[in-house]
Amino acid sequence: MVYSKKNSGSINPINVVADSHVGLVRDHNEDSFVYYVSESDKSSFIAVADGIGGHDGGEIASELCMKTMVSAWKKGKLGQTSSKYKLKKFLDSSLQESNKLIFDLNKSFNIQHPMGTTVVAAAFSPSHIITAHAGDSRCYRLRNGILEQLTEDHSYVVDLVKNNLISIEEARNHPFSHIISRSIGPGEDVELELNTFERKPRDRYLLCSDGLNAHLDDIEIETILYDAATAYDATRNLLYTALRGGGEDNITILSVFT
Repeated sequence: MVYSKKNSGSINPINVVADSHVGLVRDHNEDSFVYYVSESDKSSFIAVADGIGGHDGGEIASELCMKTMVSAWKKGKLGQTSSKYKLKKFLDSSLQESNKLIFDLNKSFNIQHPMGTTVVAAAFSPSHIITAHAGDSRCYRLRNGILEQLTEDHSYVVDLVKNNLISIEEARNHPFSHIISRSIGPGEDVELELNTFERKPRDRYLLCSDGLNAHLDDIEIETILYDAATAYDATRNLLYTALRGGGEDNITILSVFT
């Protein structure tokens, strides 16, 4: 399921268009997303969660993660702040809370294959974007026509590449590319990666589950984001291209135009 809120208009300015598709192979969608944007607020946040573990368990975990983030955002009235410190603290604390909630459920029900979820989230202040992630869901930025992946996948294959055990080319089609090294929920503790980046006018951002980059390489993503006239066009064209490539996994895309 998907949880989102968007008032008419945009903030400082930011325009978000999101979509999630089950794909052409899976029988249910374990991805969830949220975007909380209001023209009257100073800050906003968006997030994607890609569930893992057991029948329906991944869907439950990704929904719980998104619900927990939304609850914390509204409770803290964080749309009214432009503080980088407060936004970073929100991302960290809400995801740590999500981890504890899902871990406790796994423990209470003695689940053989613990449920969990990857996550990538971004909070936007008028001058900065703060990212938080665990797993292989990604955040990209397109600036001056050049695409940059702002997050690094937490995965077995990436670790192999970093240790010079396989090449980048070998990693693309590695049989263990689906194995992630960090996620929300299966373990009692989770190590999040948080980073802060300066925003610039006309930046474009993309948050996605790995169902997108399984079928599109960075050059294709860069071209589609650059050519799109609107965030709607970007989301639609990215999704259609991934489906034409096979749609072997759930696909979730949030395009952010500033």
